[in-house]
Amino acid sequence: MIKLLSLNSVSKKLLFILMSVALISVLIVSFLLSAYEFKTAQKDQQSNLDTLIKVLSPSITAAVLFEDNESIQELINPILLRSDMVSVLVNNAQGEKVASANNDNKVLYADEHLTQVTAPLALDGITYGELIIVVDDSYIHDRIGFYGYFIVIALALTFGVSLFVSLCLRQRFLAPILHLAQVAKKVTDSNDYSQRAQTLSKDEFGQLTNHFNSMLQTIEQRDRVLEQKVQQRTQELESANSQLHEFAYIDGLTDLPNRRYFYEKLQSLLNLPQQKFALIFIDLDGFKEVNDNLGHDYGDILLSQVAKRLKNCVRANDTVARLGGDEFTLIIEGVDDHLRASQLAQTLKESLMQCISIKDEEAYVSGSIGITFYPADGDTVDLLVKHADQAMYLAKENGRNRYEFFSLNMEAEAKQKHDLIEELRMAIALQQFEIYYQPIFCCNTQRVVQVEALIRWHHPQKGLLVSMDFIPIAESYGLISTIDDWVREQVVSDVSQWYQQTGKVMPVSVNVSPLEIDLQSHWVDKWILNYTKYNLPANAISLEITENALMDTSDKAQQQLQQLSNHGINMTIDDFGVGYSSLAYLLRLKVNTLKIDKVFVQDIVDNESSLSLVRAIISMAQNLNINVVVQGVENEQQLKILHQYHCEYLQGEYLAPPMTKADFEQRFLGFPSQTALAHQSQS
Repeated sequence: MIKLLSLNSVSKKLLFILMSVALISVLIVSFLLSAYEFKTAQKDQQSNLDTLIKVLSPSITAAVLFEDNESIQELINPILLRSDMVSVLVNNAQGEKVASANNDNKVLYADEHLTQVTAPLALDGITYGELIIVVDDSYIHDRIGFYGYFIVIALALTFGVSLFVSLCLRQRFLAPILHLAQVAKKVTDSNDYSQRAQTLSKDEFGQLTNHFNSMLQTIEQRDRVLEQKVQQRTQELESANSQLHEFAYIDGLTDLPNRRYFYEKLQSLLNLPQQKFALIFIDLDGFKEVNDNLGHDYGDILLSQVAKRLKNCVRANDTVARLGGDEFTLIIEGVDDHLRASQLAQTLKESLMQCISIKDEEAYVSGSIGITFYPADGDTVDLLVKHADQAMYLAKENGRNRYEFFSLNMEAEAKQKHDLIEELRMAIALQQFEIYYQPIFCCNTQRVVQVEALIRWHHPQKGLLVSMDFIPIAESYGLISTIDDWVREQVVSDVSQWYQQTGKVMPVSVNVSPLEIDLQSHWVDKWILNYTKYNLPANAISLEITENALMDTSDKAQQQLQQLSNHGINMTIDDFGVGYSSLAYLLRLKVNTLKIDKVFVQDIVDNESSLSLVRAIISMAQNLNINVVVQGVENEQQLKILHQYHCEYLQGEYLAPPMTKADFEQRFLGFPSQTALAHQSQS
């Protein structure tokens, strides 16, 4: 088709070629004739001059020899009778002019039309002078000019004839091709393949036209099919792009925007001038219990219903997204004051607290809500997200089912916590911990019957830190396992040492982190392994576990406690009364001791309810043959009251504070002091 489009230029080139061939042919022929005529005229002139010189030369030579100037003049004058003669000159041997003749009737216009012929005057080989004849050859150039006019006329005639012939040929042979070229150009410009070319002849050009039309028809049909396929493919691509967008930006479970959409939306708002909004983070409280008790299918349904509730609490232009798990985020545009944010947070909290029906089950969750504002609380995505997350975690720490606003104090506390985590990791590596021991006394005999192992951290800057200053952090960031392993090894080693040196067992109770307890019995295996390694006697170790850690009263838990009991390891419930509300586990599990939490002891002097509760716990434990240890004895009045109610074991600062291993050994095991040992070694 591209070739057809260029036929118009091809016809012009063909026309030019035909005319050029004709013109060049005429030029060549005219040039050859002119050259032939010019050469012929020159030869004729030269031949005549040679004949003339040959005839006159002997006579003129004799006259020059005899110095007969008159004869010489008479001989050369007739030469001027020729119309082309201009002048004749005879010189002697010395080059002196002897005779001359000029044609005064000859008018000369230019020197370039003169031809000079010089012939020597010699006799018997001796030169006596020379004959010089000047001839006018302008008539030769006139003849050449005549041929020039002839060539111009021939060229004009040839141009006309060749043009006429070329046009006739073009009309006859190129018209169908030019027509095809025009049609092809229209088709190309308009992309309309429904156009057809007319058949102008029945020869090969007509066949070419028919084939061309057939080709257009084939292309038209193919384009229709391709257009249908393109439309179908476009619809499929649009559908696929829509699905990809959903996969990329929509959470498949809740149909809310996902994490990626949330971050891009947040960044786009930050790029707008004079923008303000509130960023809210929500973490569901109690969702794990729903998952564990009812199953993940119920948990997924719960998340979907929570998503609908959150959307119903905000405006259409606000953004509700799911970050993952049970975490949701809200972007409330145009809000930057605490009052409006508080009203919305209260609405969200009340909506989440309502009962959620899942199939035939009812579930309850609440939300820990963190709130931050742009631009007051941060000017980048990372800062805003971090601050909202910090506020949300503060809500969790303060009791859950509440909302908290971000503050600079919160940022400082977060930095302190981060620094403490790094310092705690360093403390684990450098073993900056030490075990302190606090005695437990028999109420009747005032003797130490047991001791509790308490971990302390020798902080390089802050000094001695108690467990509550760093154990919760260690539990939150996965460091508790390493610390528990160190405590277990240290305590078992100390108990073994005391037993070997005194021959008596000093029972030690050790706190076990709830995070270390697992249903696979790994924690049980670790204690039994250490117990067996040092070959400790029965009842040398008692493990203190909080009530909440014993909520699972399944056969597996009973088997674990029985396994510990079989190896001589007792079980103590620590902080009794502040955790799990049901007491049924006391009947199912093998528990040796209850430790009443110190919060009940603090006000037994003035609060009759606290006193009644402590008395009831003591009575219940005695009826179940379970030992009772009352913690937190801080003064003499508390001690007297506990004596009156026949409490078995007491522990508190008033009786004895936590102390180092060396101090405990010296005061209660009869070991010599470090100073005495130093004197003995010196002596």
